[in-house]
Amino acid sequence: MISAHSLSHQYSAPVGKTASQRQDAAAGTAYLLLAASAALVGGGVSVLAGMGMLPATGLWGRLAQAHPALMLLYVVVPALVSGFGTLWLPRALGRGSMLLGRLNLAAVGVFALAAVLTCTLPDARIAHILWSLGALMSAMVLLSTIFDSCADSLEQTSFSPFVWGEMLSAAVLLLSVPVFAASTLRTWLWPATNPVIGAEYFAAPIGLIVLLAGFGIVFEMAARIGQVKTRPVAYIMAATAASGVVAWAKSSLAHGADSQTAQMVGNSLLALCSLSAVCLAGLWLAGTWKARVSLRTPLLWGMGFLAVVAGGWVVQLVQGTGLHPALQLGALYAVCGGFYLWRGEACGFWYPQKLARLHFVLTAAATLCLFVSGMQVLGCALFGMAALVFVLAAVISFQRDIPVVTGHANVAASAAGGSAL
Repeated sequence: MISAHSLSHQYSAPVGKTASQRQDAAAGTAYLLLAASAALVGGGVSVLAGMGMLPATGLWGRLAQAHPALMLLYVVVPALVSGFGTLWLPRALGRGSMLLGRLNLAAVGVFALAAVLTCTLPDARIAHILWSLGALMSAMVLLSTIFDSCADSLEQTSFSPFVWGEMLSAAVLLLSVPVFAASTLRTWLWPATNPVIGAEYFAAPIGLIVLLAGFGIVFEMAARIGQVKTRPVAYIMAATAASGVVAWAKSSLAHGADSQTAQMVGNSLLALCSLSAVCLAGLWLAGTWKARVSLRTPLLWGMGFLAVVAGGWVVQLVQGTGLHPALQLGALYAVCGGFYLWRGEACGFWYPQKLARLHFVLTAAATLCLFVSGMQVLGCALFGMAALVFVLAAVISFQRDIPVVTGHANVAASAAGGSAL
């Protein structure tokens, strides 16, 4: 069952932190701030460009060009893998802190430098190389911590789906990032025969990471209300990660591969992700079918993630396209829901429930607008409003910093005047 050790430290009052724990908190918070900044810049540029309010030249033009890289490289990986991994894995593994804390902080710095270069340089290849270095450093930190915990554990306790999702996402990075870096370097060494590649080149591994880490977080959201066997979830995740990475890497490194071969590999990856998403969603529904579901804020985001991925699977089945955009949009639901789950139930701190629910409503409405003809501009505006609400909710939560020891994050803040929110 998924509630074994991942919830063992919930709702406890904060105690004094060691130097390693403070280092983890600083690194994890920096990862989330980087992801939030990239989302705000990339999303803001997308909203303003959709409304026709941005010039096509200068800094604004470069930011518009950097939008895919910001959303793919600097939101998904720093938040879902590096940020939640650093802040959440020690608690889920029952250990005090992460290994290689200084390397983790160095990875944050490399990510931040790469993000700045992505937004300011017309040629993003050096930024892609730096991002690859930061991703590899972060993946090594996560995998070292998980393997060390497994080796030192006296009790053979199975990992939760969250840990499996983080571990396999880090493994996907470790195996696919060198391919991305090598392909980028190849465009420098042999520019005449190799066109310049962008962040879209890495979209398939990002989709795998969203599927793995996103479902790990979604299973964790339902840990209090349902019972799901970990082994089938782990098998499906591992098979998806291994086959997906091998197929993508082989296609990417094969010289002379024509567009038909690339399209065939892409369709195979989408079919694999579709099948995995259906199986994982079925396991989640089977584990929570007879449970009494309370629509807590994190669970709303988890259900939104499942709805978006399921919708993308249906569109993929009918039209042949749709799963990749759905996975990219699902990353937003996984990141936001993961934040509220980590801040509230995992760490035991209050956050404004009404603002959090308003954030979800605005995001859901914006998602629906994207699929209605003529409503895309309104959808972009709603996404911008949702981002502002999220920032406000996070700032209020961290500013008041009220611990919740009763087990419910929505009963806390009347003493501090938070009940009005």
